[in-house]
Amino acid sequence: MAGEQHTLVDLFAGCGGLGLGFHNAGFETILANELHPDPAETYVKNLLQDHPERMFVGSISTVFSDKSLIETGIKKREVTCVAGGPPCQGFSMAGTGLANDPRNKLYKEYLRVVRYLEPKTVVFENVPGFATRYGLGLRGHLENSLRKMGYEIASGVVRAMDYGVPQLRKRFICIGVKKAVLNGRKITLPPRTWTEKEIRSKLTAKQVIGDLDVYVERGGYGTGTIFGPELYLKPARTEFQKEMRAVTGTTKNGQTWNTLIPRHTKQVRARMRKYQQGATRESLLNTKLATKKHSQRVLVADKPPQITVVSLPDDYIHYNTELPRTLSVRECARLQTFPDDFVFYGKRTTGGLRRRVDVPQYTQVGNAIPPRLGKAIAQHLLSYL
Repeated sequence: MAGEQHTLVDLFAGCGGLGLGFHNAGFETILANELHPDPAETYVKNLLQDHPERMFVGSISTVFSDKSLIETGIKKREVTCVAGGPPCQGFSMAGTGLANDPRNKLYKEYLRVVRYLEPKTVVFENVPGFATRYGLGLRGHLENSLRKMGYEIASGVVRAMDYGVPQLRKRFICIGVKKAVLNGRKITLPPRTWTEKEIRSKLTAKQVIGDLDVYVERGGYGTGTIFGPELYLKPARTEFQKEMRAVTGTTKNGQTWNTLIPRHTKQVRARMRKYQQGATRESLLNTKLATKKHSQRVLVADKPPQITVVSLPDDYIHYNTELPRTLSVRECARLQTFPDDFVFYGKRTTGGLRRRVDVPQYTQVGNAIPPRLGKAIAQHLLSYL
């Protein structure tokens, strides 16, 4: 298959984390589906600039119906990979855990598209809870369905850090390759690409986001831009920073996007400073700094981030003691391994009831598959072709 253009159909595509990883491995997205227009806009403007018509925005059962697939003209067995990560809130340990959450049935839509297109390879990803919650046998149903379609399967929970992603993030991954392509070979999950020593020495918080910590120089709280561009004030120093800035520039003359930080109240600043000094939520009870918020974690400058980037921007505190603060969208994107030229669109954040309908920048970042993990999966699939 040397020289062949490898093609991706990206379901539940989000802002394009998995898609970017696949593109970096040599794939091209020929069709994508995303329910919400904000992450769809981010995907299109970063990965489908020349082919916005390839993004189908709306419910997969409607805009990606069998009739719609027929109208695309894509023939069976000509797609290299169909990948998808149906919304995982119904499976997430952080979610409300409703066994009858209608989103839990969306993985059957994924199977429907696979059954129609019969791609050479498939990727299914979700939170680790997909494999274990409710006793519904979801993992078994997924894998048996794929086997009946002629795929050899490998599945399990992987840790993003093992693939060069500076966070703990774990995901359930199921990959499949058509048995006719394998010719009797067995498949495995992608082997880890980073050692523990490399993780400790190259993925510390400061090595990953230290060059973005310029808010004192900019004037403090409330500086940065929702979109941009904005000039860097520090050059890239580390291998990781240089890779993230390969397109935007490794000197101060380069520029990036999505850098705004909040104007924290004095009370919030004081609480975050206490957390940096080792205080806990429990130790602040019955003081003026008490909070109902359960999880705020402080990054440690010289250690790999022991966190999982989520959609709420105030869950993590920067290590800078001079300016205690939460992270910008760009800093969260770095922790996910999005390069600095990948621009996020839509609102920066939202709150209250709007969280049920909006997909702002922080949520887009938090919901994404880290591109480095996506690339490792794509390269592993290509090794069987």
